[in-house]
Parts: sequence; structure tokens; C-alpha cells
Amino acid sequence: MAEKNKSKKIQFLLFGICSFVALIICTAVLVITVRTVEKSNTVIAEHETQSKTELKGEKAELAGYIGRLIIKAVGDSFVKADTYTDISVDDSKIVAADSAKSLLVYAKNKMLGTVDSYYREDKTGAFGKADNALPAVILPISDITEYTFSVGQADEEGNPVYDSSTGELVDADYYYISFTFNPDSEKAAELFYTYEDEAVADKLVSEISSVCSVRKTSAEPSAFSLKAKVNRITDEIDYIIFEKVYTVKADVSFKDKLEIFGSDEIEFEYKAEKKFEYSYAGISFAQTAVTIEPGSETALSVNAVIEDDSEYKVTFTSSDDSIVTVDEMGYVKGIGASCVPVTVTVTLDYLGHRFTDECTVTVNDNDNPNG
Repeated sequence: MAEKNKSKKIQFLLFGICSFVALIICTAVLVITVRTVEKSNTVIAEHETQSKTELKGEKAELAGYIGRLIIKAVGDSFVKADTYTDISVDDSKIVAADSAKSLLVYAKNKMLGTVDSYYREDKTGAFGKADNALPAVILPISDITEYTFSVGQADEEGNPVYDSSTGELVDADYYYISFTFNPDSEKAAELFYTYEDEAVADKLVSEISSVCSVRKTSAEPSAFSLKAKVNRITDEIDYIIFEKVYTVKADVSFKDKLEIFGSDEIEFEYKAEKKFEYSYAGISFAQTAVTIEPGSETALSVNAVIEDDSEYKVTFTSSDDSIVTVDEMGYVKGIGASCVPVTVTVTLDYLGHRFTDECTVTVNDNDNPNG
């Protein structure tokens, strides 16, 4: 009986490497499109946009930057991190005889097809509560073996990626940062939550145990990596991805009708990836500045990020009604020409907090450009 329990624990060690328990929590994004303003064809050069924190791209600097942003986000009750978990086995990296490989692929596909039902519900990250899914972390700088950094998207070789139609740098307002950690590091293991999920382990073991037994197992972490996308204008995290890869080795013995296949050594890589997508409660204008003529009207569009079914109030105000008026729907009208821009402010009252954004409106008389 003791040997049976020991065998069960070994199987659990082999196949219970799925490390994260997650619920896909959908962030509610309320898009208030009052009336749309026609898009400008003006191309803005990437160097014209200043980031909030200019980074040099050094390892310690980048690790400290990401750590600070995570701590800041965790401590803000109006920031939430929705979690997504993905587990996978790369079939091409399964090393085994054809019979064993086919068995593993079969069992793996059955397990992955039903694994979502085994994740516990974890209702975290609601706006207005200090209840984020991602805890504050400190990256172990000494255990970072490789890292990458780019402004905007970059290809696998680190070269900037440009939009073929506009010639602009793709995602120029974002930093892309990644770290690879020493898989033997205890600190890295703690950071990546290397615990097993029993339900997933039992599912895969049950799929395999009907046709073979598993013994002499080893499951060693072969890669830990963290990837981040950060809005460099606002210093806000767009997403954080924790990815870990295990190299799994075992001896498999077929049984019953498959006993003729005997025993075999198998090896494969198992990847568990958890993604945290950040949302920030608030409101923002789609444009930061518009120009209209006296007597003309146009509409300003805003995006408000709140929870579904939450009570909120949106208001618009003009800094000078004698030049620009704005109604409750964000519809602006030019009253009198002026060379001095008027500030239109949108306010979101939500969960006892007030969020604002501003857009400047210039009323320009083409017949009298000096106002």
C-alpha cells in the first residue's frame, strides 16, 4: 500500500506541474462614443512623444522599474489585474518511441481539453477594492540571466517593427521588457509559484494510468521568464506574463493489451503561462486637442473604464463658455474666435472617486486668423 501511495505521489510530481489557479475575469470597458470626430491623417513621429520615465535599458534599472509599477498597481484600488492561464505541451519536443509519443499526445490533448473546469473561481481585482490578483514582487536581479528591452514592438532579433502602411513604429507608446531567470534559483522558484494543482495532475494521471504505469520520474524547471508591456507615457502596465517551462523525464511501462510495447523512456517540455492584463478605472478623451470654426459644432469622444452595472456620472465643462460651449453629451460649439485655446474637462464620478481628463478646443476664424 505504501508503494502504491509512493507511486501516486511520483505521478503527481510528474504531471502536476500546472502552477496557476486562475479565473478569466472580464474587465468591463464602457466606451462612451458620443459623436465621433474624424480622424486626422497627420502622422506623428515617434520621437515627438515623450515617455513619463525615460529608460536606458539597463538590467537593474528595468527590473526596478517593473517592480515599482507592480507595487504601485497592487496598492491602487482602482487598478485590477484580470488573469488568464494557459498550459501546453509542444508535441514536437516529445522524445519517445512512436507508441509512447502517441499515448502522451492523446492523454495531453484530453487533459488540456477539460482542464479549465478544474480551476477554482477566484473573484479578485474588482475596482474599488485593494484586491488585485498579482501580489507585489521584487525581481531577483542577480538571477536574471538574459533580458530584452525595446520601445515599441521588436522582432525576434530585436529590430524595430514598423507599420507597412504608415511607416510608424508599432506600439511606439509602449515599452516591451522581458527577463529570463536562472531556473535553479530558489528566489525565482518562489516568484513563479512552483506548486502543483492536484486536479490537473489527477486528470492527466487518470488518462495515462489506464494504459501504462509511470516510474523514475523527474520534473526539472528549465526556463523561467517574465514579459511585460508598459505604457511609457503613463507608466502603467498593460500586461505581465509569467512563463515557466519544465523538462519532464520518466520511464513508462505499458500494460494489458499494450504490454507488447514494453517499457520506454520519455521526455517532453511542459509550459505553464499566466497572464495578468491590467485595467485602470478612469476616463479619457480620444483626442487631446481639436480646432473648430465659430458657429460650427463637433463632438468629443471619451472612453470610461468601469465595472459593469456600476453607478457613475459623466459631466463636461468648458473653461470659457463665451468662446466654447459643451453640452452633457460632449458636443462642443464654437461661439467666438480666439487665439487662446479653451479647455474642456470631462469628469467621471465613480465609487466615491473623481477622475478627469482635458481636451483643448481652439476656435479659429479662417477669415480672421488672429481672432
